[in-house]
Amino acid sequence: MLTFDKLKIVTSIEHIKILDENAFNIELKNNVISSLKFHQEVPFSLYIEVDYGADELVLEFTGKVLGNEYPKLISMDTIKQCFSNINNMGICSLDIDAIMENAEVVKCDVTQDVCCSDISALTAFISSNVTNYKEYIARPLRNGNFVVEKNVTTRGYKKRLTIYNKQKEMNKQENIRYMTEYTIPTNTFDNVCRFEINLNSTAQIRKALGISDTSLQSVLTATKNPIRDFLDDVVAESDYTIPLTDKQSYITALVLKDCDYDIHKVEVKMRQLYAKGTNLTKVMRPYREALNRMSEHQFTKKDLLQMLS
Repeated sequence: MLTFDKLKIVTSIEHIKILDENAFNIELKNNVISSLKFHQEVPFSLYIEVDYGADELVLEFTGKVLGNEYPKLISMDTIKQCFSNINNMGICSLDIDAIMENAEVVKCDVTQDVCCSDISALTAFISSNVTNYKEYIARPLRNGNFVVEKNVTTRGYKKRLTIYNKQKEMNKQENIRYMTEYTIPTNTFDNVCRFEINLNSTAQIRKALGISDTSLQSVLTATKNPIRDFLDDVVAESDYTIPLTDKQSYITALVLKDCDYDIHKVEVKMRQLYAKGTNLTKVMRPYREALNRMSEHQFTKKDLLQMLS
C-alpha cells in the first residue's frame, strides 16, 4: 500500500461547511466574496481554499495532520482520519464520504520510510552508480538531504526524489515540540531513512502510479511503487567482481585518483576519450565498482530495490 506525506486535492465546494469565517482570509471581487482561504504551518501544514468562482474546494495537507498517528503517513487506511482531524479544528465541516467519492488528487508526495543504519553510505552508493549523469543529477543539499532529479527542462517530465535522515529532521526544535504535543515516542524515527518523490501534475501522477485517473480512491489504492521504479532507472547494476590487484584495476585506480574520486568527473573524462555511441554504462562499470569496494559499507542495486519492495 502506498503512503504519502503530502496531498493536494480538489473537489466540489458542496463538500465543505464553513463554521468560523473569521479563521479565513476573505477575497472580494466586485464587492462579492470570491474565495475564502485558510493557511497554517504549525503544528502541521494545512491549506484550505473555497473558490466560489470555480465552485471548487482545494485541500492541501501533510502527514502531520494525523497527530499521534503521523508515523503511519497518509494512506487508504488513514485518509479519513486526516479529514476528521481537520474537522476537529472547528473552523469547517468536511463531508468526508463525499470527498472520498469525488475528490481528485492534483499533487502528491509519495513517501516511503525504511530502516537504514548508514544513510550516508546508501546515498554515496547511489551517487556513484547513476546510469547516466546527463540524464540524472544526484547531489547532496546544504541541509544534509540527498536529491536525485531527472535533468529535463519540461516541467511535466521533471522528477525529484529526496532521501534523508528522518531521525535527524525530527530532532529539530519545532519537530520535538510536535512529537511532545502528540505524545509520539522519541525513538520512533531511529535509523529511519525517508524516500520522497514529488509528483506535481495529474499527468505525472497517472504515469508514475500506473492509473487511468487521479481520483482520490485510485491514487490511494495504486499498486505501483514509483520510488522503486525511479531508482531502478537511475541506478546502474554493480556486482563488485573486479579485483584491485591486476593491471586494469591499477589503471582504474589511477583514473579515479586523477578525477578526485568523483564519478561524475570520470564520466566526463570517458566521454572525451570514447567515440560517440559507445556504451558508457559498460565503460563506467569498473570505476563504480572500484569506488564501492573502497567503502566499508557496500550496497548493491539488488539490496536497494529489496529495501524498497
